[in-house]
Amino acid sequence: MYKERRKFIKTSAVASAAVLLMPSCVTKTGKEAATAAIAGEQPQIGLGLYTVRNQMAQDPKGTLEKIAEIGYKKIEPFGFDGEKVFGMTAKEFKQIADDLGLQVVSGHIDPSVFQNKFEASLDFFAEVGQQYAVWPYQPADQRSLDDYKMIAETLSSCAEQAKKVGVNVCYHNHDFEYELVDGEVPLYLLRDQTDKAVQFELDLYWVTKAGKKPVEEFKKFDGRVPLWHVKDMANTEQRGFAEVGEGIIDYKEVFANKELSGMKHFFVEQDQSADPMKSIEISFKNLTEKILA
Repeated sequence: MYKERRKFIKTSAVASAAVLLMPSCVTKTGKEAATAAIAGEQPQIGLGLYTVRNQMAQDPKGTLEKIAEIGYKKIEPFGFDGEKVFGMTAKEFKQIADDLGLQVVSGHIDPSVFQNKFEASLDFFAEVGQQYAVWPYQPADQRSLDDYKMIAETLSSCAEQAKKVGVNVCYHNHDFEYELVDGEVPLYLLRDQTDKAVQFELDLYWVTKAGKKPVEEFKKFDGRVPLWHVKDMANTEQRGFAEVGEGIIDYKEVFANKELSGMKHFFVEQDQSADPMKSIEISFKNLTEKILA
């Protein structure tokens, strides 16, 4: 998956070169208006852009326009290589996001950036307004206890540097971090061996796929989970991906216990979908009309 993320971001750089940085006007759609009735204000729903990676590679500006039209207010890009994201500088990417009313809250960062270019990347994070830098994935051949201890040390060091620009450092899980390695659960090792400034982005689908209950996991991280990835699990034998509200994860219960995690932002994400743009619209509608209503 990590190699796939790198491939998509490199491809998107070509398409992004032609992006026009002209102001865009997004009218308030029915979907957006409907959210205003929820708790007296519009919920700030985010989207992990990995969900629409093909669309971002082909037409990043047009894709972001559609995302804003659906009603999303926050975005989480992926694939920052130490210089650009989707082939764009911080100024270029922020210009488009600002024009569309999209807040760049978080970003999945190439692990090599954490290891070799992190301090040099702080200006990018500050300019784009990014509050979180997330370690996204650990390759299958780099999952020994020593590898995870290295990640813990790297994240702790980066968290100290990130304080200079008000950025928080996080680790994003999949299910394999719950698999025992030499008698230890890697995700809990990361929790215990990182500085308290290091936080976590819990992917609630992968938590569930690992046989855990999201609310119970929140209790184990002492408020260090400011970010969620919200995706659903299909009610099939394969337990594949589903649009939020169309699967078996009880997201009403999850959101009712958000204080346990310290959640500040959440991002819809769906790793695989036959029609990603349709999927993110379904997830947005279910969140606003059912889950958060």
